[in-house]
Amino acid sequence: MLRYALRRLIWLPIILFGVSAVVFVMLRVLPGQSPAEIIAGQGATPEQIEALEEQLGLNEPIWDQYRVWVTDLLRGDFGEEFYSQKSIKDEFIRRFPPSFQIVMMSLVIGTVLGIGFGVISAIFRNRSPDYVVRFGAVAFSSIPEFFMLTLLIVVPAYLWQYSQPVGGYVPFYEDPWTNMRLMLPPAIILGIAGSAGLMRLTRTTMLEVLQSDYVRTAKAKGLRQQTVLFSHALRNAGTPIVTAVGTAFIAVFGGSIIVEQVLSIQGLGQWFFFASLQRDLTVVQFLVVYSAFVVVVMNLIVDLSYGYIDPRVRYS
Repeated sequence: MLRYALRRLIWLPIILFGVSAVVFVMLRVLPGQSPAEIIAGQGATPEQIEALEEQLGLNEPIWDQYRVWVTDLLRGDFGEEFYSQKSIKDEFIRRFPPSFQIVMMSLVIGTVLGIGFGVISAIFRNRSPDYVVRFGAVAFSSIPEFFMLTLLIVVPAYLWQYSQPVGGYVPFYEDPWTNMRLMLPPAIILGIAGSAGLMRLTRTTMLEVLQSDYVRTAKAKGLRQQTVLFSHALRNAGTPIVTAVGTAFIAVFGGSIIVEQVLSIQGLGQWFFFASLQRDLTVVQFLVVYSAFVVVVMNLIVDLSYGYIDPRVRYS
């Protein structure tokens, strides 16, 4: 397994290099206003725009710009925002905690709900609990997340004259209650939306496993129902479920952009959204490379977990 993990890690810088090169070139060849024109504003003279491009280094050849950016990145210098001239590293450190909390809370909630209700649906196949769970999965997967997040703001304010704002971010170590009040509702919405697909996959996989010979043998031996379900059936159904959890993590990671924008949470998703609108190239480049790094590492973790779940898996 160690050899397999090392081989996968060797590919990590190659993948990041390819992603960074493609994104770097695309951001500069796409049509539209250049960052210098946006910063200068309407009525700016060509001389002013040219001076800004020179100041930002955008008048150099693309290859030279990329070489300078990658060199600085390898030294730990992520650059500065075009507009505010703030350090990208400092801004990333400030915005990382709320995004990390939303993603992890949503993933935990979605995993618990998806696997839990998927198992219940499989146990009570074609009975009332099964129908209720399947209906809820279809319903919650059909409602757009931005609509549910908007209701999260509108409904309490309209029905109960909710005076405390929904949105924003307060660190957990400063005020745990306020942190949970602000972060738990959007995390539940994201988690429920992501649990629908996981629930259906868990149900399908569990139904297949529960009909296997070794499960019937375990029941015939007189093992308890809990032992049969969790020690035999669920573990052998775990490989596709873990894959779905990894996919759900990536989906929640991207869905945090919507949450942070709707609820005015100053996280990485909102940062990426505004940077894309303003064509703040240094910010977009850095966040895309960071996202690629997270996705590759998450896929590696999922692949390595197969060996712990299923002893039959061998890494060559």
